[in-house]
Amino acid sequence: MSTPATDPDRIIADAEQEAKEAENLVHTLEEKVRSGDDSVTFEEVEKARGLLSFVRLRKEAAKRKAAAATEAARLAACEALNAEITALVKGDGQRFSDQLKSAVEAFRAFRDSVDERNEKVRELRKRAEDLGIPEHKHTGPVPATHGGVRLATGGGPGVLAGVVVGRSRVDTVDADAFLNRALDLLVREGKLKLMDFIGAGEDLFGDLAAIDAEAPESAAKHFYRGPDGGVFRKDEPFTAEEIQRANLTVITKAEADAE
Repeated sequence: MSTPATDPDRIIADAEQEAKEAENLVHTLEEKVRSGDDSVTFEEVEKARGLLSFVRLRKEAAKRKAAAATEAARLAACEALNAEITALVKGDGQRFSDQLKSAVEAFRAFRDSVDERNEKVRELRKRAEDLGIPEHKHTGPVPATHGGVRLATGGGPGVLAGVVVGRSRVDTVDADAFLNRALDLLVREGKLKLMDFIGAGEDLFGDLAAIDAEAPESAAKHFYRGPDGGVFRKDEPFTAEEIQRANLTVITKAEADAE
């Protein structure tokens, strides 16, 4: 937070006000002399002019002080930005990797649970078929005959027919259909954009965790600046012809690291 002594705008405003007052004093005294006012002495005019010259120097000093204050504030903001960025990258990659892994594990657990249920439903239907239990042909309750069990008919979106007891159907569930519906829900909410031609890669979770990693130290020994200001680091030097053709400038490692 700036104070009156470090606020660039205040520093400039005070200096300009001081200069304006000194200029007005000189102008007033000079006009009096021009108008024939004998009460104004040479010493008074010279003193006012000397004050104006001094105040103009102070104004220049104020500009420099304001520029220094502005730069100090900018550097402080840069350092604060550095701290904020550093805090942001610490652990985010691993946290995101763990969250994504949990999401994938949840999908796997859902699929395994559905597959386990479906296997059981198919077994139950097979047992019902082996017992000669007929299909349930209407939407009313299952009658008590055949132990109150019937084979389900039809099926529905994402399900295959299983068995019926009372008023309850026990069908298989199409996990793929519901998993795809879950992804579509995220798409509709703007939380997911499905991409074509993208694979899981060799290390999905490791790749995400790696966003926290620092760039490896370069072992390059030759450094160049391109015409657009970009820096090139090379293990082997460019030839003189390559340097001339690409309009490169040879720079030191310190200069390259300072970019």
